[in-house]
Amino acid sequence: MDEKTYKLETLTVFSPNGTSFDVAPQLLELSIFEDIYNSTVSGHVILKDGQDLFTKIPLAGFEFILVTFSKPNISINAVFSSIFRIYKVTGPAVKPSNAGFQVYSLHFCSEENVLSISTKVSKSYSGKIISDIILDILQNKLLVRDKLLIENIELTKGRHNIIVPGMNPLTAIMWLTSRALKVTSSGTSASYMFYENREGFNFKSLETLFTNPSKQSYTFGSKNVESGEQNLSDKTQNNIRTVTQYDFASNFDILSGISSGMYSGVLKSVDLTRNRVDNTVFNYINFFNNSKHIENDSNKQFGNNGIAYPFHMNYLDRFNNSIEKNFFASTKMYPTNRNHDTYLPISSKQPGIIPNMVEIWMLQRTSQINQLNYLKLKLLLPGDPTLTIGDIIQFQVPLAQSKDNQSKNINPYHSGRYLVTAIRHLIDNHRYEMIVEATRDCLSASYPEVDDKSIVMTGIRKI
Repeated sequence: MDEKTYKLETLTVFSPNGTSFDVAPQLLELSIFEDIYNSTVSGHVILKDGQDLFTKIPLAGFEFILVTFSKPNISINAVFSSIFRIYKVTGPAVKPSNAGFQVYSLHFCSEENVLSISTKVSKSYSGKIISDIILDILQNKLLVRDKLLIENIELTKGRHNIIVPGMNPLTAIMWLTSRALKVTSSGTSASYMFYENREGFNFKSLETLFTNPSKQSYTFGSKNVESGEQNLSDKTQNNIRTVTQYDFASNFDILSGISSGMYSGVLKSVDLTRNRVDNTVFNYINFFNNSKHIENDSNKQFGNNGIAYPFHMNYLDRFNNSIEKNFFASTKMYPTNRNHDTYLPISSKQPGIIPNMVEIWMLQRTSQINQLNYLKLKLLLPGDPTLTIGDIIQFQVPLAQSKDNQSKNINPYHSGRYLVTAIRHLIDNHRYEMIVEATRDCLSASYPEVDDKSIVMTGIRKI
């Protein structure tokens, strides 16, 4: 049996009637899921129960489970601790009468998830910034009292007149998140994400996350060979830096990139008051060159030059168009009140109008979210409670070839900084591992230039 490198400090079920039960001795598997695209943390615990907890607690969907585990000798903050609401039980499977135990799963989530589907937000907000509206919903509709809440809510640009039309609180927050604009963005970035991690609820833009330093650096290889001179702290720290398995969950997909609006698109904004439709076009290269990316000047550890390169090659199709100029491949339509605040025939009769600014957030957000999912890695790592979604990691993607001692043997395009977007903490009686999804919105090196005089390109031009 491998030496256990984690400590499960608490796994206790609490009932509203005052009953509690330590279920750690019954543990078969504990999984906790964090996802930057989901608003709350969830998970399940699989138990081998020989004491019939159903009757002792009893389990009815009103219980809570306290989960605390740590990784010794990593840091003083290497502790995951949270209390969740148990909302479902699957199983128990039918066992022979002489088995003496039953196996079933307790499914849990943050209580805010249960509270959200139990209530609605029907409220008018006049002249408010979106970050303040989200804070109001969290504090007054879900009664979130996290001391880090205000610190984790990033300010947004532009005031709005918004009516939240009878939505669940978390649904309303995700709806508002999709149209939030960054305050200091040099371009028109609409890349805010709302998610819960080990630090609580977060509302932050991708640009802000991209500027954070790397939390940890990882390399791919077999588990470290332990020498007798290493102490436990050294061994644990070294293992935490090793990726034991990885694969590309997604690489490039040109068809998806074109049809999704990542590369280009058109917004038909409909002004019902003025009876007109205007087209706003989106160009990937223009936007890319005027926005911040995960690669930056601080990233030179793996030999990168700190420059972000787009998922783009200067190839022209037979219509002489580059991929970012196929605007009508993705077309959206949305109502607008653009310039109503300055158009006298309207503003004189209805003062105080605030434009919804759909022209500067809809196509931009569509592209940025798709950029983030264009290149996705799935990594198997030794468990580390300090790593959470929203963190930045460094990863050297190895070349799939025999090792050459004269070269760095790393993929020049894909090695570098990655944003952690999902984590599954996986714990059983012998191990603590993490399955991590990490993405990036750029390359670390540019694709080669297209040679219009090559035999292939010359042949294509003649078709």
